[in-house]
Amino acid sequence: MAFTDFAGTYHCTLDSKNRVNIPSGIRKMFLPQAEDTIVFAKGFEDINLYAYPLDEWHRLTQKLRTLNPFDKKTRDFIRLFMGSAHIAQMDGQGRIKLPDRILKIAGIEKELIIIGSLSKLEVWSPERYDTYIKEEKLSLPDLSEQISFTDMFFDEGA
Repeated sequence: MAFTDFAGTYHCTLDSKNRVNIPSGIRKMFLPQAEDTIVFAKGFEDINLYAYPLDEWHRLTQKLRTLNPFDKKTRDFIRLFMGSAHIAQMDGQGRIKLPDRILKIAGIEKELIIIGSLSKLEVWSPERYDTYIKEEKLSLPDLSEQISFTDMFFDEGA
């Protein structure tokens, strides 16, 4: 099973029809199974969007199907997350039209940032992103010291 690891930060602008041209650097990372389709959903930060290539979206929804449907929190999560989703296919020029309700979630008016985040993309208004980083006081050195990478780099018992 092939995977794509999205990386990088891309600054984009909406055109007059609320279309964004997905940068070629991102399009090159798409697998054929994505069928040039992106699924946008409300980000867990509640002020941004997550954008999944169609193949990755299917992989995610298969995992969500394994959650207990009798659990109220699970149903609420699925309702809010899946209900926020918007499926869009790129046109021949690599553009995607974003509806007003999706743009409103992320507070996007004209400018946007697309950030590679391993299996998905994150879409932010530049102002909200800058504010989030400052308010959360996020820094790579601090986070690298707070996260345990032991299992990732060292075999136990070795």
